[in-house]
Amino acid sequence: MSIVSDKFLDLIWKLDIEKMNDHLPANRKTLRELLAEDKPTVMTKKDKPHRIRKPHLEIVAELFDESEWDKVKLPIILLRQTSLAKGIYSISGGLQEIYIIHRIIGRTTNDYQTFILEDHEPYIWKPEAFTAAQKITSIVIIGYT
Repeated sequence: MSIVSDKFLDLIWKLDIEKMNDHLPANRKTLRELLAEDKPTVMTKKDKPHRIRKPHLEIVAELFDESEWDKVKLPIILLRQTSLAKGIYSISGGLQEIYIIHRIIGRTTNDYQTFILEDHEPYIWKPEAFTAAQKITSIVIIGYT
């Protein structure tokens, strides 16, 4: 294959990935901001509203002291990265988002203050990703890279 055709294929691949991810949020909001909204919403890259259910926000709020709510960014994006082993998803965000996913899928029962004392990888297996997505559907979004 020539360099030109490789670059062309790379461009097509990139555009396909972008199109597959147009449902991802353009920006994320803090847990506190979303709890304060009557109809919690973030806008997608396609400029469409993505509603977040209040019961899902309440599940997440119960996992943290109120002082942490400004550090929790939602929705959580689980990325299926082709560069990783098959069936591995990475958790976007920081320790708060990793903690939410680990609690939801049952990897930990610790409170957040105990959880942060240990090292945690931001990766989960495909079945765990789908478990998280089923339990807090409006907060977990699957993306691809």
